[in-house]
Amino acid sequence: MNKSTLCCGCALVALAFVARPAQAQSSPPPSDAAPTPTTSGDVDEPADIVVTGFRGSLQRSLTIKRNATGITDAITAEDIGKFPDLNISESLQRIPGVTLDRNSFGEGQQINLRGLGPTFTLVEINGVAGTSNNDGGRFGGSSGGGGRGFSFEILPAELFTSAVVNKTSLPSLTEGGLAGVVQLETPRPLSQKDGFHISASAIGNYSNINKQVDPRGSVSLSYRPSESFGITASLAYADTTFRSDTIEGGSWRAFSNANTGPVKATAAVGAALNANGPRYYYFRDHRKTLGTTLAIQARPSDTLELTVDGLYGKLKSDRLALRDDMAIEGGANAPTNTVIENMGGRDVITSGDFTNIQQRVGANFYKTDESFLQLSGSVKWTPANAWTITPMVGYSRRKSDRTFDLYSFRLADGAGKFDPGVVSYQARGNFLDFSSTATDFMSNPNNFLLNTFAFRPTSDKDSEFSTKLDVERTFDSALKNVRFGARYSDRNVTRTASDTRLNRATGVATNALPSLAVVGALVPFHVSGGGTSVPSQLISVDEALVRSIYLPNGINGTPLAGTTLRVMSAAAPAQSYDVTERTFGAYAQAEFGTDTLNLVTGVRFIHTKQLISGFQVANANQANQQITPVSLSSAYSSFLPSMTARWEVTRGVILRAAYGRTLTRANLGDLAPSESYNGIDESGGKGTKGNPALTPYSADNFDVGGEWYFSRDGVFGVNVFYKDIKDFIDTKTFVETRTYPRQADGVLVSGPITFTQPVNGVSAKIKGFEVTLQSRLGLITPVLKDFGLVANYSYTDSSANFGQSNDVRSQGLPGLSKNSYNLVGYYDNGRFDLRFSYSYRARYLAQFSDDFGIPRFTDPYGQLDFSANYDITDHVSVQLQANNLTKAQAVNKSTDLYLPYSVAELDRRVLFGGRVKF
Repeated sequence: MNKSTLCCGCALVALAFVARPAQAQSSPPPSDAAPTPTTSGDVDEPADIVVTGFRGSLQRSLTIKRNATGITDAITAEDIGKFPDLNISESLQRIPGVTLDRNSFGEGQQINLRGLGPTFTLVEINGVAGTSNNDGGRFGGSSGGGGRGFSFEILPAELFTSAVVNKTSLPSLTEGGLAGVVQLETPRPLSQKDGFHISASAIGNYSNINKQVDPRGSVSLSYRPSESFGITASLAYADTTFRSDTIEGGSWRAFSNANTGPVKATAAVGAALNANGPRYYYFRDHRKTLGTTLAIQARPSDTLELTVDGLYGKLKSDRLALRDDMAIEGGANAPTNTVIENMGGRDVITSGDFTNIQQRVGANFYKTDESFLQLSGSVKWTPANAWTITPMVGYSRRKSDRTFDLYSFRLADGAGKFDPGVVSYQARGNFLDFSSTATDFMSNPNNFLLNTFAFRPTSDKDSEFSTKLDVERTFDSALKNVRFGARYSDRNVTRTASDTRLNRATGVATNALPSLAVVGALVPFHVSGGGTSVPSQLISVDEALVRSIYLPNGINGTPLAGTTLRVMSAAAPAQSYDVTERTFGAYAQAEFGTDTLNLVTGVRFIHTKQLISGFQVANANQANQQITPVSLSSAYSSFLPSMTARWEVTRGVILRAAYGRTLTRANLGDLAPSESYNGIDESGGKGTKGNPALTPYSADNFDVGGEWYFSRDGVFGVNVFYKDIKDFIDTKTFVETRTYPRQADGVLVSGPITFTQPVNGVSAKIKGFEVTLQSRLGLITPVLKDFGLVANYSYTDSSANFGQSNDVRSQGLPGLSKNSYNLVGYYDNGRFDLRFSYSYRARYLAQFSDDFGIPRFTDPYGQLDFSANYDITDHVSVQLQANNLTKAQAVNKSTDLYLPYSVAELDRRVLFGGRVKF
């Protein structure tokens, strides 16, 4: 603790020597309620003019940033029910140090903070930690559930008034965000205007890919009959159809893994890397979201304030992930006409012809019914002038019921023999061009015969009850205040799962059952730059038709004659779990200060107990299968000291320094003793395992920074940060033999399964800096007084010792982009505003262990968005917004040789509509 204090003090003194004083500043000394300063000669309005719109949002955000104790950034709503973007994560990415994880459709889903993924950021809503059952993933949900990363898709941005990103820690902040804490807030009734007010919006959401307009709307109410009572309520609804088309080569690994056919390749060819998964992906999602809030505040006396908050979100998704593939991953013969190039000391098959290759149409229908409920109540009591006591109780629950149904058909010749023709591919820049002499995936559905059907529903629930007490005592001295308090939480995560398969019955001919010509459909397909071999349509599956023919009596009844249904009795216990986590935290915090210098220091103590229940399955799917219940427990305690200094060197120039120890607990789903895998045939497959022995990540964090507020909406700032992370959770990859039904006929076979499992033990270091510039251009010339610029740049680097030579994570931890920046140019004259926003992030490691344990990278991605608003009257306005104006594509690469993995065609969406307020 003494060493940490010394480091912070030295850094603050060093910054003081290099700081330049600002000129002509006229702001008052900082305080928690101090307004953002103006500059003499500035073009800003007088202090009694209320600035609204986008520029008003920027000013309020700067006020939060300037008055914060630590290093903080914020986004605020332009008005009640009017956030700058329609997706909160899209707004957050414009904060320095924040990058965005996008889903298959290019929509913002989760955030990364300072090079660390969604798991490392705690999200609170109205002071209550948000629960999550969704870690993203290709099909919209994590494979194992129980993640801590918060997915923003379920909650419309119209429900919120502010989002504050705390990048440094304080003892009074809830632990769990090693990277930081994001605090979202819905409208507070006593902060609204007197009387009754209503605002509503109606928006059309046009999809360039789908050529259709989807509806979106919201309504917000506030009623404040007096200064002591108020109610706010809001409702937001959207009905949206998403689509993206993708060309993939998949992971690249040594051809010997796929060369299990009768004709063997030479050792040199076997050692060369080949594309395992040439395929076309068609993603479509019809999603409905509903969000609502209710808040009641009462101030019965000058010393008492009561607040009750309620938040509810509902998401229903009907998603199709169609995969038409030529899988060079098992059963392949030695290739011919190969071109092998040496890249980085490794041989790569950049083109070749392959036989005995499975060519399949796999339609994954993925339906989600998800709800999010959060309730909280708090009391702010000031029994005496110097005391404030704030008890709070909260409950958060996220529940997801999913069905994951796969209908797979396999290519055969006219006699019903599987895997005909010759599959060829050639690497070309970002693309893998591929084709087959036996199908173009568009014109011969009659040759695609039953392969396997799989029905794998899951039900996830993540709930947390929490209560806390905060006490503050203020002083009229150098000791400004003392805060202390405690928090208790009880979190429970459960998953139940099952697995049922339909296969061709033994002795039934492959071509005796209905083909895709009977139960199929066609879907459109297009990827710009994809080449001449790419079809304009893809063979798919008609879900209603295939179920009516193959499952006329439902999944629990008798299937079509010639097929069999098998319940995978090992799947339910192996993938189901119940994890409870109880935490107790207590803190003490003191703030010392003068008119210009503030120092906040203290410590937070936490004790965590985890109770883990699940099952272990031996000899799965065999006659001697054994299922054994498993119950485990663990407990640990931690001290989290921190110190933050804020020095206003001169009016408008602020220097900051901070030290803090933070932690993030392992994903609760990763702690479960669960196992999940899928095998194709004797060549094997892939799977995941949990690890009940995981311990939390912890980090010592150091920050220094400075800001110059040269006008009411102008700032220039630089922050430098360093994180020393212990017990970083690594991913171990290993191979074990399992028994499972072969896809083609359901016969039990044994094969190698490539498992991934999280393990502790690695240390990592992250360092970087952030630069921010925000200003109205009227500082240059009064002619530009209505124009403005917001720009920021972030550099982040990491180092880690994973115990393996040439580990790709030595180039950057998963999710870390070394360079990212945002540029926003805007015009706002008080009645009309428009802005162009561009966000960029450099290449990053998206998955350390993707297909067959091979790493996958996402290439640099930049997106240009546009927004405009015009106030026709004081009560009526119209708006126009466009996302992904340039139709940027998402590109992924395989291995550290950056071989073509995928190119995704993302949508350009145009939103238009109107808004009224009274």
